[in-house]
Amino acid sequence: MHFHPLSLVTLPIAICAVLAGATGTRPVLTVPGLVQIRDILAQLEAPIVSTLTERINLATNHSLYANGGQELLSFLKQREVVSAASGRYDYGKLEYPFTQPLIAPDISTPSNPFPPGRFHQDSFSGNGNITAFYIDTLVPFFSSPTSYYYHLDNSTIDDDAVLNLDATLLALLSHRAHIGKIVAETKYESNVTGFTTLIEAQDSAGTRVLVTNTTQEAGVSSQAFTAAAAFSDAWLDAGALVSNDFASNLQNATAKLFRELIDITTEIEIQYLLQRLN
Repeated sequence: MHFHPLSLVTLPIAICAVLAGATGTRPVLTVPGLVQIRDILAQLEAPIVSTLTERINLATNHSLYANGGQELLSFLKQREVVSAASGRYDYGKLEYPFTQPLIAPDISTPSNPFPPGRFHQDSFSGNGNITAFYIDTLVPFFSSPTSYYYHLDNSTIDDDAVLNLDATLLALLSHRAHIGKIVAETKYESNVTGFTTLIEAQDSAGTRVLVTNTTQEAGVSSQAFTAAAAFSDAWLDAGALVSNDFASNLQNATAKLFRELIDITTEIEIQYLLQRLN
């Protein structure tokens, strides 16, 4: 996969602190075990596929995604200002904005060493990659000529409804991917010596080998495909007005989506670990 260049930018700590505001005293947050985290990730599968199902069945004005998704990002910015004010992106929430400054990273010190198993905020966000994938790969699947909203003027385009679902789906994808940070922390806790050597060498390739579990990845992809089939069957059984290629579109989009999510999550794990001892 190709990563969006903006996602690889890590701001200097002082700049991050200015942008994100004073951090104050942060809570000590212990991460759950890997089995529990996998259950948490599995629970996000249905909301993601459900929202994707809704989104695929809305007629789309594709000009919303021109110029790098300028109108989409403008819509997100308005929402995220409110979300930030309400604390949605606070420390440890594992929710990260697409258009707002990121929370400042943690700094390990002798008096505050962040022992293994304790969450350590880094400066990396995968949202640039998620946005690029969404616009370039998912949006082309949004080709329904119909809408489940009924308008007396027979119009099918509803930009606000579309952008609201885009925002909801993007937030779910971002949250699911950034749970990779606590996946990484759990893996670090289970193999401190092995990861410390790689971190000190800033060995991203070696870190990738150590965090990758192809068996687990295959299971995630299979479960997501099964969920897509179940959701498409449910819509068809309920008599929903859908395009002829709805079921195949949903299953293909879901397969591509979860494959990309796995790749982005892995990159988030790697970047988290490379900053773990900062």
